Amino acid sequence: MAEQQADLVEISAEEARRIAESMPSELSGQVGEAKGEIVSISEAKQTIVVSTPVRTGQQIYAEKADLIVLGIVSPGAEVIADGNIHIYAPLRGRALAGASGDRKARIFVQSMQAELVSIAGIYRTFEQKLPQHLHKQPVRIELQDDRLAISSIVAE
Repeated sequence: MAEQQADLVEISAEEARRIAESMPSELSGQVGEAKGEIVSISEAKQTIVVSTPVRTGQQIYAEKADLIVLGIVSPGAEVIADGNIHIYAPLRGRALAGASGDRKARIFVQSMQAELVSIAGIYRTFEQKLPQHLHKQPVRIELQDDRLAISSIVAE
């Protein structure tokens, strides 16, 4: 069976929006098989990458963007994003995703040891240790029915 390779075409967000608006509504949200159809078009968020540790007293804000932190977030440090937050190191400080009200924002943490997490203004503090299956483990934090749900990320 011969494989077909798709050509990548770079278009601006404005042009993608115009194309999406001109598509018939029955096609705009459908998922098709990989035969070259347009599956979906959405405006990508900007991503801010911080490759250094975030120290006590520091605050990082990713306005209208997702935030990726490659270093530790120390106790007393704060990372804030209007979109999602990914922390590929221990989170010992505070992480606030969906700061502009995005209820679909999520927080992904490599080692959960946070003081506080928040999504769209709904927050949780951690005076006591998390259960063993979450403490110092990779977790995903999201909103479910106006409550923060913290679940383990299990690699399969």
